[in-house]
Amino acid sequence: MTRRLLLALWLLLPASAAHAQGVGVLVLAHGGNEQWNDTVRSTVKAVPLPYPIAIAFGMGMHPDEVAQIQQGLDDLDAQGATQIVVVPLLISSASEVMRQFEYVLGLRPEGPWQEHAHPVTLHAPVIMTHPLDNDPVVADILLERAARISEHPDQEAVVLVAHGPVSDEDEARWLSSMDQLAREIKGRGGFRAVVPVTMRDDAPEPVREAATQRMRRAVQELGQGGRVLVVPLLLANGGIEQKIPQRLEGLSYVLQEQALLPHPKVAQWIASQVSEAAVRTSASQAGMLK
Repeated sequence: MTRRLLLALWLLLPASAAHAQGVGVLVLAHGGNEQWNDTVRSTVKAVPLPYPIAIAFGMGMHPDEVAQIQQGLDDLDAQGATQIVVVPLLISSASEVMRQFEYVLGLRPEGPWQEHAHPVTLHAPVIMTHPLDNDPVVADILLERAARISEHPDQEAVVLVAHGPVSDEDEARWLSSMDQLAREIKGRGGFRAVVPVTMRDDAPEPVREAATQRMRRAVQELGQGGRVLVVPLLLANGGIEQKIPQRLEGLSYVLQEQALLPHPKVAQWIASQVSEAAVRTSASQAGMLK
């Protein structure tokens, strides 16, 4: 079912069903330094929704991180939430963090770090949306970021740099999603090439080094045909973006230093994720979905 049709269904629902569902929203974010966290908090604060919203930082890997998630759920319960829409504010669904979130919320039987943390106690049913992945919003923002440092797009190549996962299987899925973004940005932006790479910063040293060499080769080879623009596909500043110049030391390129946030479209994306989940639930209860 398309987003347009879901929104049409939303308009068909009675006001009491659309606005009195007892919806609570929990945004889960990886977390970083205070700059990173504050940027995410500001984005969540700007989400245009009539529902109570809580946020929890961390990977759900340690007891204190699970406690944050539990606190967020408890706060929403105290505000009368009878169903929780969880929005994972992650770049990619191909990650251990996403699977751990699902495990902690009781949506999958096992998690990558289940020996360190246990599932939370739920007081209301949970609906989990999906990460940013290759959503059109991501392409829009990346295109804006590239355009700010571009001079002659047809003579320039863009290298998209993401954090990346640990496993090769997740890497293949992550790059496949980035490939779709790259095609969109190339077509709309008129660049001569757009190439996705990952840093795989949490992987073992040999894997991380191989990722670094792939990134360097991309910049070197593309640089032979003209100017290279390096654009981070990262959620917020205050983290791994600081390592990009280290990995590309000695090479010629222009770096876009701004991550996806802050950008108003991300707050709108969160709102749309929640609204669509609420529409699906209400329409299903009303017998409108089959």
